[in-house]
Formats: sequence, structure tokens, C-alpha cells
Amino acid sequence: MGIVEWDNFGSDIARKALQDFFFSAELKLKKHKNRFFKENGNKDPLRNQRGSTLIEMITVVVVFGILLAVAAPNYSRWMEKRVINAESQKLYLDLMLARISAIKNNNDVICTFNAGANSYKIHDDTDGNGTEDTGETIKSVTQDPRVQFGFVGSSITDIDGNTVSTPVALADGGSVVTFDSKGQASTSGSVYLIHGSDVGQSNDRVKAISIVQATGGVDLWKYDYNQSPPWS
Repeated sequence: MGIVEWDNFGSDIARKALQDFFFSAELKLKKHKNRFFKENGNKDPLRNQRGSTLIEMITVVVVFGILLAVAAPNYSRWMEKRVINAESQKLYLDLMLARISAIKNNNDVICTFNAGANSYKIHDDTDGNGTEDTGETIKSVTQDPRVQFGFVGSSITDIDGNTVSTPVALADGGSVVTFDSKGQASTSGSVYLIHGSDVGQSNDRVKAISIVQATGGVDLWKYDYNQSPPWS
């Protein structure tokens, strides 16, 4: 089942229930006020005002509770979707920037993934020796703890229809991608991200960042179970 968007959480049933509640509350309030005035007249306006205010306060509290019960689960799902989207876009943009930097600076830029530590590192290797030397720019990123490298199940189908069994699935079997001065990548493959609440549950919100060796192209994909391969 797809994610219920925040702006669609008010289903017809929920709206009908709230409408019936408001109508019933309004009738009860009018009935109470009419009976109160009949029994007490208008000798004590302040007392009338206090009685009405109490009922209105109770009504507001009850309505707020209903709205909270309906909205909270959907708000939580919306926040989770927002987090996984933000983290996948950050990784995508960092890889794009690494490629652009390699072309601009005419040197290798090395991207290293550490799925176990839920982190990655981008190293601007200005002297081309593959070593992190003093003065070279190194960007280390630890992802939001609510997001991790992974997917549900022992394997998943990549964007080309191949079965992969690791969240950092590079063609050479490693965990490093190097962009050269021409913008080409040292290997092809994909990296997969999943929200922690989806682990062991569903791939519906899994994101994939793919890298093409020949061109160095980087793309961001979302899981779509209606397609084969399931990416769009």
C-alpha cells in the first residue's frame, strides 16, 4: 500500500464523522443554553457565560483529540518520507559535486562508502596518489540515524534488472568510486538507502543512487513496485 500523503489524510469517512460530531455538539450546546436561561433567566449574565465557556472548552478538547488521533499516524509517515528523501538527495548531490570537482580541478575525487558505519567520505585527491594527504579536502558524512544503507530482503533488483545482495553494490565488488578528470567513474553500480522504520517491512520508500562508469553519470531513483525493474 502506498504512502498516505499529508494533504490527503482527511478521508470521506473521517470528514463525515467530524461533521456529525460538530452538528451533534452544536445541538447539545443550544439545548443546554436554552434550558439554562429558562431555569435561571438573565439575572446572572456572568454565570451564563461561564457555563457556555466550560462546554465550549470541553468541545474543543474532544475535537482536538479526534483530530490528533486521525492525523498523528499520517504525520509520522510524512516525516519519515521527508527524511529518506532528504538523505538520498544529499548523497546524490555529493556524488554529483564530486564528479564536477574532478573535472574542474583536473584530478581524481575518491568516494568511499562505509555501510556498517552508515557513512561515506569524499576525498579530493589533488596529487593523484590515492592517499589522504595534508591539505587535501576530505568531506566525511554520517547519515541521519533514521536512515541507513540497505533494503528489505536478502537481495533486490537493480535499475538494470540484475539481482544484487548488498546495499553498496558496485560492479568491482568494492566500496569505492573514483571520478577522474574526464568525469568518468572507476566502476558502475548502485547504493541503496532505506528508512529505519521500513527495515524488515517494505521497500516502498527505498532509494537508489546509480553510477555509470563510462560517463560518470549519477542518478537518483525511487522504488516503484508497479514497474519491472522496480525503479523510476
